[in-house]
Amino acid sequence: MSRIDFVTGAPEKYAHLVEALATVATRLRATVEGKRDAELRREPEGAWSAHHVLAHMAVFAQRNGVFIHQMGTMSDPERLPFDEEVETKTWMGKPAASLIDMIEEEIGRTVAFLSHTPDASWGRPGKIRGARRSLRQQVESHGNHMAEHIEQIRTVLATK
Repeated sequence: MSRIDFVTGAPEKYAHLVEALATVATRLRATVEGKRDAELRREPEGAWSAHHVLAHMAVFAQRNGVFIHQMGTMSDPERLPFDEEVETKTWMGKPAASLIDMIEEEIGRTVAFLSHTPDASWGRPGKIRGARRSLRQQVESHGNHMAEHIEQIRTVLATK
């Protein structure tokens, strides 16, 4: 049986998903700590540069953050389509530090919202490209997506 902190209304059953998102910026900063811009922009053969991954993460942190908020407050919202490649290329012009700040800010907004979302709301539905999913599924997917990209950055930076 799920539980709610009756003082704050914060979720207890899904707190681990909120915590996973809350640590994204810290894990990301630790991954790129001490790396120069040239290292972050180096493109290994057949892979994105760490900088490219950061731009992608910034786009998705913003887009998924908006959608997660909509799922928690609207009836059956659908994430608006967007051209990921175009948006990522646009954001690649920003310095890596700015991208990390943007990711941290967007994730922070999402975490703040989710921290006050009662357990009962985590089953609320939404759609992405016609596929239906719950708020819980979207938050879990978002956290996993960010974690996969942090690992991707770690791998790219370890490649010589």
